[in-house]
Amino acid sequence: MGRLNDTISDYAKKDPVRFHMPGHKGRPLYAPDYALDVTELFFTDNLYDPDPGINIINELENRVSKCFFKNKDVNSFISCAGATLCIQGAALALAKSKKRAKYIICDRASHISFVNAISLLDIKPVWVCPDEDFAEKIGVYAQKNKNIIGVFVTSPDYYGAMKDIKRIAEECKKNSLPLAVDNSHGAHLAFHNGGGMHPINLGADISVDSIHKTLPVLTGAAILHADKKFDGMKQCINAFASTSPSYLILQSIEKAVDLLEKRGHEEHARLMGEINLFRQRAESLGFAFDTGGLRDPFRIVLNCGGAGEKLYYFLSEKNIFCEFFTEDRVTAIPGISNCAGDFDRLYGGLKDFAQANKILPAKPGGYGYPPGVPEVL
Repeated sequence: MGRLNDTISDYAKKDPVRFHMPGHKGRPLYAPDYALDVTELFFTDNLYDPDPGINIINELENRVSKCFFKNKDVNSFISCAGATLCIQGAALALAKSKKRAKYIICDRASHISFVNAISLLDIKPVWVCPDEDFAEKIGVYAQKNKNIIGVFVTSPDYYGAMKDIKRIAEECKKNSLPLAVDNSHGAHLAFHNGGGMHPINLGADISVDSIHKTLPVLTGAAILHADKKFDGMKQCINAFASTSPSYLILQSIEKAVDLLEKRGHEEHARLMGEINLFRQRAESLGFAFDTGGLRDPFRIVLNCGGAGEKLYYFLSEKNIFCEFFTEDRVTAIPGISNCAGDFDRLYGGLKDFAQANKILPAKPGGYGYPPGVPEVL
Protein backbone atom coordinates (compact mmCIF):
# COMPACT_ATOMS: atom_id res chain seq x y z
CA MET A 1 0.00 0.00 0.00
CA GLY A 2 1.44 3.35 -1.07
CA ARG A 3 1.77 6.61 0.82
CA LEU A 4 0.12 9.81 -0.39
CA ASN A 5 3.27 11.88 0.11
CA ASP A 6 5.38 9.42 -1.86
CA THR A 7 2.85 9.12 -4.67
CA ILE A 8 2.51 12.85 -5.19
CA SER A 9 6.24 13.48 -4.77
CA ASP A 10 7.00 10.86 -7.41
CA TYR A 11 4.53 12.52 -9.76
CA ALA A 12 6.01 15.99 -9.23
CA LYS A 13 9.57 14.69 -9.77
CA LYS A 14 8.59 13.58 -13.27
CA ASP A 15 8.04 17.26 -14.17
CA PRO A 16 4.83 16.30 -15.99
CA VAL A 17 2.95 18.39 -18.51
CA ARG A 18 -0.17 19.33 -16.59
CA PHE A 19 -3.41 19.97 -18.45
CA HIS A 20 -5.42 19.39 -15.32
CA MET A 21 -6.39 21.45 -12.30
CA PRO A 22 -5.13 23.38 -10.37
CA GLY A 23 -4.26 26.28 -12.62
CA HIS A 24 -0.74 26.86 -11.35
CA LYS A 25 0.35 23.65 -13.18
CA GLY A 26 3.02 22.99 -10.58
CA ARG A 27 4.68 26.33 -11.41
CA PRO A 28 3.61 28.42 -8.40
CA LEU A 29 4.01 32.16 -8.09
CA TYR A 30 5.41 31.62 -4.61
CA ALA A 31 6.73 28.63 -2.68
CA PRO A 32 4.52 27.86 0.33
CA ASP A 33 6.12 26.21 3.32
CA TYR A 34 5.21 25.45 6.92
CA ALA A 35 6.75 28.70 8.13
CA LEU A 36 4.14 30.64 6.17
CA ASP A 37 1.19 28.66 7.52
CA VAL A 38 -0.29 30.81 10.28
CA THR A 39 -3.63 31.54 11.94
CA GLU A 40 -5.61 34.68 12.74
CA LEU A 41 -3.15 36.75 14.78
CA PHE A 42 -3.54 40.37 15.80
CA PHE A 43 -1.54 41.43 12.73
CA THR A 44 -2.75 38.87 10.10
CA ASP A 45 -6.44 39.89 10.04
CA ASN A 46 -9.43 37.54 9.85
CA LEU A 47 -11.01 36.40 6.60
CA TYR A 48 -14.54 36.16 8.00
CA ASP A 49 -14.38 39.16 10.32
CA PRO A 50 -11.98 41.62 8.69
CA ASP A 51 -10.48 44.32 10.86
CA PRO A 52 -10.65 47.72 9.09
CA GLY A 53 -7.72 48.85 11.22
CA ILE A 54 -5.45 46.13 9.86
CA ASN A 55 -7.12 46.31 6.42
CA ILE A 56 -5.40 43.28 4.89
CA ILE A 57 -8.46 41.19 3.99
CA ASN A 58 -10.70 44.10 2.97
CA GLU A 59 -7.93 45.49 0.78
CA LEU A 60 -7.29 42.11 -0.87
CA GLU A 61 -11.00 41.52 -1.59
CA ASN A 62 -11.30 45.06 -2.99
CA ARG A 63 -8.29 44.38 -5.21
CA VAL A 64 -9.88 41.16 -6.42
CA SER A 65 -13.08 43.01 -7.35
CA LYS A 66 -11.24 45.76 -9.24
CA CYS A 67 -8.91 43.25 -10.89
CA PHE A 68 -11.82 41.21 -12.26
CA PHE A 69 -14.22 44.10 -12.96
CA LYS A 70 -12.74 47.53 -13.54
CA ASN A 71 -16.11 49.14 -14.24
CA LYS A 72 -18.48 47.16 -12.03
CA ASP A 73 -19.47 48.03 -8.47
CA VAL A 74 -19.56 44.53 -6.98
CA ASN A 75 -18.32 42.89 -3.81
CA SER A 76 -15.87 39.99 -4.07
CA PHE A 77 -15.57 37.51 -1.21
CA ILE A 78 -12.69 35.06 -0.85
CA SER A 79 -13.24 31.39 -0.09
CA CYS A 80 -10.53 29.02 1.11
CA ALA A 81 -13.03 26.15 0.85
CA GLY A 82 -13.53 26.16 -2.90
CA ALA A 83 -16.62 26.97 -4.91
CA THR A 84 -18.65 24.75 -2.59
CA LEU A 85 -18.57 27.39 0.14
CA CYS A 86 -19.45 30.10 -2.38
CA ILE A 87 -22.42 28.10 -3.65
CA GLN A 88 -23.64 27.49 -0.10
CA GLY A 89 -23.36 31.17 0.74
CA ALA A 90 -25.11 32.18 -2.49
CA ALA A 91 -27.99 29.77 -1.87
CA LEU A 92 -28.48 31.09 1.65
CA ALA A 93 -28.38 34.71 0.43
CA LEU A 94 -31.06 33.96 -2.16
CA ALA A 95 -33.19 32.21 0.46
CA LYS A 96 -32.92 35.19 2.82
CA SER A 97 -33.85 37.64 0.06
CA LYS A 98 -37.35 36.10 -0.11
CA LYS A 99 -37.98 34.55 3.26
CA ARG A 100 -41.35 32.97 2.47
CA ALA A 101 -40.30 31.51 -0.87
CA LYS A 102 -39.09 27.93 -1.08
CA TYR A 103 -38.29 27.22 -4.73
CA ILE A 104 -35.34 27.89 -7.05
CA ILE A 105 -35.18 27.51 -10.83
CA CYS A 106 -31.98 25.60 -11.46
CA ASP A 107 -29.80 23.86 -13.99
CA ARG A 108 -30.08 20.09 -14.36
CA ALA A 109 -26.28 20.03 -14.73
CA SER A 110 -25.72 21.77 -11.38
CA HIS A 111 -22.80 20.58 -9.29
CA ILE A 112 -23.48 18.22 -6.39
CA SER A 113 -22.48 20.96 -3.96
CA PHE A 114 -25.52 22.95 -5.09
CA VAL A 115 -27.82 19.96 -4.65
CA ASN A 116 -26.43 19.45 -1.14
CA ALA A 117 -26.77 23.15 -0.30
CA ILE A 118 -30.44 23.42 -1.23
CA SER A 119 -31.08 20.15 0.61
CA LEU A 120 -29.65 21.65 3.80
CA LEU A 121 -31.65 24.84 3.34
CA ASP A 122 -34.89 23.04 2.43
CA ILE A 123 -35.13 24.82 -0.91
CA LYS A 124 -37.12 22.96 -3.57
CA PRO A 125 -35.51 22.71 -7.03
CA VAL A 126 -37.39 23.47 -10.23
CA TRP A 127 -35.11 21.70 -12.71
CA VAL A 128 -34.38 22.85 -16.25
CA CYS A 129 -32.87 20.07 -18.38
CA PRO A 130 -30.07 20.54 -20.96
CA ASP A 131 -32.39 20.11 -23.94
CA GLU A 132 -34.74 22.86 -22.73
CA ASP A 133 -34.53 26.59 -23.40
CA PHE A 134 -33.37 27.90 -20.02
CA ALA A 135 -34.40 31.53 -20.54
CA GLU A 136 -37.82 30.52 -21.81
CA LYS A 137 -38.42 28.24 -18.83
CA ILE A 138 -37.73 31.07 -16.39
CA GLY A 139 -40.78 32.96 -17.64
CA VAL A 140 -42.94 29.83 -17.67
CA TYR A 141 -42.05 28.78 -14.12
CA ALA A 142 -42.13 32.31 -12.71
CA GLN A 143 -45.71 32.73 -13.90
CA LYS A 144 -46.79 29.42 -12.38
CA ASN A 145 -44.98 29.75 -9.06
CA LYS A 146 -44.75 32.97 -7.06
CA ASN A 147 -42.56 31.42 -4.35
CA ILE A 148 -39.28 31.35 -6.30
CA ILE A 149 -36.20 32.84 -4.64
CA GLY A 150 -34.09 33.07 -7.79
CA VAL A 151 -32.32 31.29 -10.61
CA PHE A 152 -29.15 29.19 -10.50
CA VAL A 153 -27.36 28.14 -13.67
CA THR A 154 -24.01 26.55 -14.54
CA SER A 155 -21.96 28.18 -17.30
CA PRO A 156 -19.49 27.13 -18.58
CA ASP A 157 -19.71 23.44 -17.75
CA TYR A 158 -16.88 20.89 -17.51
CA TYR A 159 -16.74 20.64 -21.30
CA GLY A 160 -16.75 24.37 -21.97
CA ALA A 161 -20.38 24.57 -23.11
CA MET A 162 -21.90 27.91 -22.14
CA LYS A 163 -25.42 29.20 -21.76
CA ASP A 164 -26.71 32.52 -23.05
CA ILE A 165 -26.23 34.31 -19.74
CA LYS A 166 -27.15 37.71 -21.17
CA ARG A 167 -30.54 36.44 -22.34
CA ILE A 168 -31.10 34.50 -19.12
CA ALA A 169 -30.24 37.62 -17.07
CA GLU A 170 -32.70 39.70 -19.08
CA GLU A 171 -35.45 37.14 -18.46
CA CYS A 172 -34.63 37.12 -14.75
CA LYS A 173 -34.95 40.89 -14.58
CA LYS A 174 -38.31 40.75 -16.37
CA ASN A 175 -39.54 38.44 -13.62
CA SER A 176 -37.75 40.22 -10.73
CA LEU A 177 -35.61 37.18 -9.97
CA PRO A 178 -31.92 37.37 -8.96
CA LEU A 179 -29.53 35.30 -11.10
CA ALA A 180 -26.64 33.29 -9.64
CA VAL A 181 -24.18 31.65 -12.03
CA ASP A 182 -21.85 28.78 -11.18
CA ASN A 183 -18.91 30.09 -13.16
CA SER A 184 -16.50 27.69 -11.46
CA HIS A 185 -14.85 26.76 -14.74
CA GLY A 186 -14.84 30.29 -16.13
CA ALA A 187 -12.90 32.57 -13.77
CA HIS A 188 -10.37 33.23 -16.55
CA LEU A 189 -13.12 34.74 -18.74
CA ALA A 190 -12.77 37.99 -16.78
CA PHE A 191 -9.40 38.41 -18.54
CA HIS A 192 -10.47 37.56 -22.10
CA ASN A 193 -11.63 40.17 -24.61
CA GLY A 194 -12.31 42.79 -21.98
CA GLY A 195 -14.15 40.35 -19.74
CA GLY A 196 -17.21 40.34 -21.97
CA MET A 197 -17.91 36.63 -21.41
CA HIS A 198 -17.89 36.75 -17.61
CA PRO A 199 -21.38 36.33 -16.04
CA ILE A 200 -21.17 39.53 -13.98
CA ASN A 201 -20.54 41.54 -17.15
CA LEU A 202 -23.48 39.77 -18.80
CA GLY A 203 -25.97 40.75 -16.11
CA ALA A 204 -25.69 38.09 -13.41
CA ASP A 205 -26.21 39.22 -9.81
CA ILE A 206 -23.92 36.55 -8.32
CA SER A 207 -21.02 34.61 -9.83
CA VAL A 208 -19.11 31.74 -8.26
CA ASP A 209 -15.53 31.63 -9.58
CA SER A 210 -13.49 28.58 -8.59
CA ILE A 211 -10.24 30.34 -9.38
CA HIS A 212 -7.99 27.37 -8.60
CA LYS A 213 -9.37 25.57 -11.68
CA THR A 214 -7.91 27.89 -14.31
CA LEU A 215 -5.84 30.55 -12.52
CA PRO A 216 -2.45 30.17 -10.76
CA VAL A 217 -3.58 29.68 -7.15
CA LEU A 218 -3.65 26.82 -4.66
CA THR A 219 -6.47 24.28 -4.64
CA GLY A 220 -9.41 25.52 -2.57
CA ALA A 221 -9.20 29.15 -3.69
CA ALA A 222 -12.48 30.57 -4.93
CA ILE A 223 -14.26 33.91 -5.19
CA LEU A 224 -17.92 34.81 -4.81
CA HIS A 225 -18.75 38.01 -6.69
CA ALA A 226 -22.08 39.60 -5.75
CA ASP A 227 -24.09 42.71 -6.45
CA LYS A 228 -23.93 45.07 -3.48
CA LYS A 229 -27.66 44.66 -2.86
CA PHE A 230 -26.71 41.39 -1.13
CA ASP A 231 -25.36 43.26 1.88
CA GLY A 232 -25.36 40.20 4.14
CA MET A 233 -23.33 37.96 1.87
CA LYS A 234 -20.34 37.78 4.21
CA GLN A 235 -22.58 36.45 6.98
CA CYS A 236 -24.13 33.91 4.60
CA ILE A 237 -20.67 32.60 3.74
CA ASN A 238 -19.69 32.54 7.41
CA ALA A 239 -22.63 30.27 8.19
CA PHE A 240 -20.93 27.42 6.31
CA ALA A 241 -17.25 28.34 6.50
CA SER A 242 -14.51 26.81 8.58
CA THR A 243 -13.19 29.18 11.22
CA SER A 244 -9.68 28.14 10.17
CA PRO A 245 -9.11 29.56 6.68
CA SER A 246 -5.82 28.68 5.00
CA TYR A 247 -3.35 31.53 4.98
CA LEU A 248 -1.35 29.66 2.35
CA ILE A 249 -4.36 29.87 0.02
CA LEU A 250 -4.82 33.55 0.88
CA GLN A 251 -1.19 34.26 0.04
CA SER A 252 -1.50 32.44 -3.28
CA ILE A 253 -4.55 34.57 -4.15
CA GLU A 254 -2.67 37.77 -3.35
CA LYS A 255 0.27 36.66 -5.52
CA ALA A 256 -2.11 35.83 -8.38
CA VAL A 257 -3.76 39.24 -8.11
CA ASP A 258 -0.30 40.84 -8.30
CA LEU A 259 0.19 39.06 -11.64
CA LEU A 260 -3.33 39.50 -13.02
CA GLU A 261 -3.41 43.23 -12.30
CA LYS A 262 -0.28 43.69 -14.40
CA ARG A 263 -0.57 41.08 -17.14
CA GLY A 264 -3.87 39.20 -16.77
CA HIS A 265 -5.31 40.17 -20.15
CA GLU A 266 -1.94 39.96 -21.87
CA GLU A 267 -1.24 36.47 -20.55
CA HIS A 268 -4.66 35.20 -21.56
CA ALA A 269 -4.25 36.66 -25.05
CA ARG A 270 -0.96 34.74 -25.32
CA LEU A 271 -2.62 31.57 -24.08
CA MET A 272 -5.49 31.98 -26.54
CA GLY A 273 -3.01 32.21 -29.41
CA GLU A 274 -1.26 29.03 -28.30
CA ILE A 275 -4.56 27.17 -27.95
CA ASN A 276 -5.71 28.24 -31.43
CA LEU A 277 -2.42 27.10 -32.95
CA PHE A 278 -2.63 23.79 -31.12
CA ARG A 279 -6.18 23.20 -32.37
CA GLN A 280 -5.08 23.74 -35.95
CA ARG A 281 -2.24 21.27 -35.57
CA ALA A 282 -4.45 18.69 -33.83
CA GLU A 283 -7.12 18.96 -36.52
CA SER A 284 -4.48 18.16 -39.13
CA LEU A 285 -4.03 14.81 -37.37
CA GLY A 286 -7.74 13.99 -37.52
CA PHE A 287 -8.87 15.17 -34.11
CA ALA A 288 -12.06 17.21 -33.98
CA PHE A 289 -13.24 19.99 -31.71
CA ASP A 290 -16.79 20.97 -30.85
CA THR A 291 -18.23 23.84 -32.86
CA GLY A 292 -21.48 25.74 -32.68
CA GLY A 293 -23.23 27.32 -29.76
CA LEU A 294 -21.59 29.33 -27.03
CA ARG A 295 -18.32 27.82 -25.84
CA ASP A 296 -15.42 28.67 -23.54
CA PRO A 297 -12.69 29.32 -26.11
CA PHE A 298 -10.01 28.11 -23.68
CA ARG A 299 -11.39 24.63 -22.94
CA ILE A 300 -9.83 21.83 -25.00
CA VAL A 301 -12.05 18.81 -25.62
CA LEU A 302 -10.39 16.30 -27.95
CA ASN A 303 -12.95 14.27 -29.87
CA CYS A 304 -11.47 10.90 -30.73
CA GLY A 305 -14.30 8.48 -31.42
CA GLY A 306 -14.41 5.62 -28.95
CA ALA A 307 -10.78 6.02 -27.93
CA GLY A 308 -11.11 8.46 -25.02
CA GLU A 309 -9.75 6.16 -22.34
CA LYS A 310 -7.06 4.79 -24.62
CA LEU A 311 -5.84 8.28 -25.56
CA TYR A 312 -5.88 9.51 -21.96
CA TYR A 313 -3.59 6.73 -20.74
CA PHE A 314 -1.44 6.88 -23.88
CA LEU A 315 -0.69 10.53 -23.09
CA SER A 316 -0.03 9.75 -19.43
CA GLU A 317 2.64 7.26 -20.50
CA LYS A 318 4.32 10.20 -22.22
CA ASN A 319 4.16 12.23 -19.01
CA ILE A 320 1.23 14.34 -20.26
CA PHE A 321 -1.72 14.40 -17.89
CA CYS A 322 -5.12 15.71 -18.94
CA GLU A 323 -8.09 16.41 -16.67
CA PHE A 324 -10.30 13.42 -17.50
CA PHE A 325 -11.81 11.30 -20.26
CA THR A 326 -15.13 9.92 -21.45
CA GLU A 327 -15.72 7.22 -24.03
CA ASP A 328 -15.25 9.60 -26.96
CA ARG A 329 -13.34 12.56 -25.57
CA VAL A 330 -10.35 13.70 -23.55
CA THR A 331 -10.63 17.05 -21.79
CA ALA A 332 -7.60 19.23 -21.15
CA ILE A 333 -7.71 22.34 -18.97
CA PRO A 334 -5.04 24.87 -19.99
CA GLY A 335 -4.10 27.98 -18.05
CA ILE A 336 -1.66 30.85 -18.22
CA SER A 337 0.88 28.75 -16.31
CA ASN A 338 1.10 26.46 -19.34
CA CYS A 339 3.84 27.41 -21.78
CA ALA A 340 4.20 26.90 -25.53
CA GLY A 341 6.36 23.85 -24.86
CA ASP A 342 3.45 22.17 -23.05
CA PHE A 343 1.30 22.45 -26.17
CA ASP A 344 4.17 21.15 -28.31
CA ARG A 345 4.40 18.11 -26.04
CA LEU A 346 0.65 17.54 -26.20
CA TYR A 347 0.68 17.81 -29.98
CA GLY A 348 3.59 15.38 -30.15
CA GLY A 349 1.66 12.88 -28.03
CA LEU A 350 -1.39 13.21 -30.28
CA LYS A 351 0.77 12.74 -33.37
CA ASP A 352 2.22 9.51 -32.00
CA PHE A 353 -1.25 8.30 -31.07
CA ALA A 354 -2.70 9.18 -34.49
CA GLN A 355 0.05 7.26 -36.27
CA ALA A 356 -0.79 4.12 -34.30
CA ASN A 357 -4.58 4.47 -34.20
CA LYS A 358 -7.39 5.40 -36.52
CA ILE A 359 -9.13 8.57 -35.29
CA LEU A 360 -12.90 8.36 -35.74
CA PRO A 361 -15.49 11.15 -35.45
CA ALA A 362 -17.00 11.48 -31.98
CA LYS A 363 -20.37 9.84 -31.47
CA PRO A 364 -23.33 12.22 -31.21
CA GLY A 365 -25.39 12.41 -28.05
CA GLY A 366 -23.64 14.82 -25.71
CA TYR A 367 -21.25 14.15 -22.89
CA GLY A 368 -22.95 11.52 -20.83
CA TYR A 369 -24.65 13.52 -18.11
CA PRO A 370 -26.38 11.05 -15.78
CA PRO A 371 -29.96 10.28 -16.81
CA GLY A 372 -33.00 11.51 -14.92
CA VAL A 373 -33.20 14.32 -12.41
CA PRO A 374 -31.06 14.39 -9.24
CA GLU A 375 -32.93 13.81 -6.02
CA VAL A 376 -32.78 16.21 -3.13
CA LEU A 377 -32.22 14.50 0.20
